[in-house]
Amino acid sequence: MRIPVVIFFVGVIMLIGGIVLAIAIPTTVTWKPKSEVLASDKPLTISAGWISKKDDILSETIMAPNILWGDYDYELSFGTFIIGEVKDIVLVGNATETEGYKFNFYIFDNVNYDLWKEGRFYNAYFEAKDVAHVQYQFPLTKEQATSSFYFVAESPLLLDRVVTVYATINWVEKASIYDRSEYFMSWEILTVEEAKDFMLKGSATELAGKKFNFYIFDTTNYFNWIGDKSYTSYYEVKNVTTTSFSLPLTKDEATSIFYFAAENPLLDTNETVNLSATIEWNEKATIAATVGGIVLGGIIAFLGFIVIIIAGVAALVFKPKAPAPTPPTPPT
Repeated sequence: MRIPVVIFFVGVIMLIGGIVLAIAIPTTVTWKPKSEVLASDKPLTISAGWISKKDDILSETIMAPNILWGDYDYELSFGTFIIGEVKDIVLVGNATETEGYKFNFYIFDNVNYDLWKEGRFYNAYFEAKDVAHVQYQFPLTKEQATSSFYFVAESPLLLDRVVTVYATINWVEKASIYDRSEYFMSWEILTVEEAKDFMLKGSATELAGKKFNFYIFDTTNYFNWIGDKSYTSYYEVKNVTTTSFSLPLTKDEATSIFYFAAENPLLDTNETVNLSATIEWNEKATIAATVGGIVLGGIIAFLGFIVIIIAGVAALVFKPKAPAPTPPTPPT
């Protein structure tokens, strides 16, 4: 085989090999850190979790006759209307004889009022004898507070008694979740193409150092929670004065709406919780081949091209000359 042909094939191999090397070299992916602020010192103002309430159930004057005319009288009062979760129910009040005369005073439910009238054994909510003025306070169950009360003034002597009676039922009622909580909803939905490593970071702090409960939900579970149904949360802490969070997320979670909810568990105390939240992720920025591989492949391909040209020039230069034609033999 002639040398120019060998050089040509070497050049072709170098050219093809260089091109393949430049194309087939492994690529490098560049990821760029990105972030978006969802909330910055956003105040969440929350009403008290337990609210003190009262109902004035009686403000009347009882005319208690003397012994000859029956010696007692009463005022019937219906209890109060209480729903939901309650605690610390008490009935408080006072009774005063207007002229300062002494009297006997009782507070009954309807069953024990009947027993007392019949002279049978009874159990009064409250009882005081031979007093001109009395103050009272005693606890009640929810059932008792919503039933009836008999306030009885009794005259122990031959003189009538005029007794002014005041009564109030006090209790502490748990506010609904809706009333004792406040939320911030991230309106802007994150839009990304190719991304990874999603993290939700932030903090929540009560400005006066009071305790609160804090949750992070998706839309469905927020409404389950507010409706007092079974729920799951991204994050949940209770009875804290401050909290910080750093939560890994999937792409679907990161590109959805977040509900940040603060709940007040305290009695008669409003709160303000400052919320900050940021979502961070890595987003695909560029895809590039290894620079060294591209350069090397390009050089080899370029040299192969040069070798092919050289082979062509050599083939022209060293092309064998055709033999001179043999002169014709002269005739004899």
